[in-house]
Amino acid sequence: MLIASYLLGYDDKGNVNHLGVDHVFPRVIDGACFELHKIVEDGRVSIYDLLIFFPQGEEPKDMLCLPDLPEAAVAVLLHDIPLPVVDFACGRNVRIVLDSSKPTQHKRDCA
Repeated sequence: MLIASYLLGYDDKGNVNHLGVDHVFPRVIDGACFELHKIVEDGRVSIYDLLIFFPQGEEPKDMLCLPDLPEAAVAVLLHDIPLPVVDFACGRNVRIVLDSSKPTQHKRDCA
């Protein structure tokens, strides 16, 4: 697993419209799946981590964690709006679209 730093990209209205990373995608990104992992402390959600799983990725790039997403990025994901994650090094991206109707399969966090 890689724990990566990221940048938020905004549109001209000030809304988050992508996340940017650098040198973290594996060679093969086909079949990527996603999970928004919430960490609950004292009965309330305090942190959301975005986990991206690359089934064909080689370790440690088989799982990517973007920790402690800002509230604006979480809001986009929770409203079923696609949010691209762009790897600046290679120019490729994965479009994160969460399906809240599907149960979480991975049950992992970033730490």
